[in-house]
Amino acid sequence: MVNGIKMLRYIEPMKKNLKYTFACGMMVLLPLTTYAIASQIQSLDSIRSVVTTFISEQTTGYGVPPKTRIGRLGAKLRLPLCSEQIEAFQPAGSSVIGNTTIGVRCTGTSPWTIYVPAYVQLFKPVAVSSRSLTRGTPISAADIKMVRYDLATLKLGYIDDSRHIVGMVAKQHIAAGSVVTPHMVEAPRLVRRGEQVTIVARSAGIEIQATGTALADGAQGDLIKVRNSSSRKIVEAVVTDPGVVSVRTPSHSR
Repeated sequence: MVNGIKMLRYIEPMKKNLKYTFACGMMVLLPLTTYAIASQIQSLDSIRSVVTTFISEQTTGYGVPPKTRIGRLGAKLRLPLCSEQIEAFQPAGSSVIGNTTIGVRCTGTSPWTIYVPAYVQLFKPVAVSSRSLTRGTPISAADIKMVRYDLATLKLGYIDDSRHIVGMVAKQHIAAGSVVTPHMVEAPRLVRRGEQVTIVARSAGIEIQATGTALADGAQGDLIKVRNSSSRKIVEAVVTDPGVVSVRTPSHSR
């Protein structure tokens, strides 16, 4: 009986030691298991990185670096680690600036595709009217100032080089402080409908001039119809200078 009691006293501490050893072993194994699982999941940072890089590449033509805000990715998002390099793409019909969506896909052994929301800003100087301009007003350098804008907010377009505006005329009323868009300006009309014009024809080094009447308005480089005052024939001619049009005569080869 005494020996039995001694044996129990010996066994009980052994059980406690075994439980402690098992618990310690589990504490070591759990972090390793968690790491093993995490290493098989595509990191959200890698997805954000590929989206940011893609946007930077797609906006290089604007000449200014983009400011990109990536939308929130669900904390519970669990995508299999891609066996290939993940790639970003622009869905059809989406814009690369402003509120946009960029696709990210994996083409590996466990393929997947997700769409990441983003907001892209591009700040750049654009042409702004420094004073009110009425329709038909010739635009000078003093009429334009360059102001920094977020291009994502300019849905109707913009002009980023004042040299493209100077010498043009206002196609409509432009209020002071307005961002000037391409449809607000036009090239000056060098020829007006009904006006008398000089028709110039060149062939084999010979130049012939005649008088005619413009049948349409025309800016430099425009192709318009004119009526020859002598022959009454209607021909097509290119506006070259104020009141002057040029007729292209066919060359005769031997």
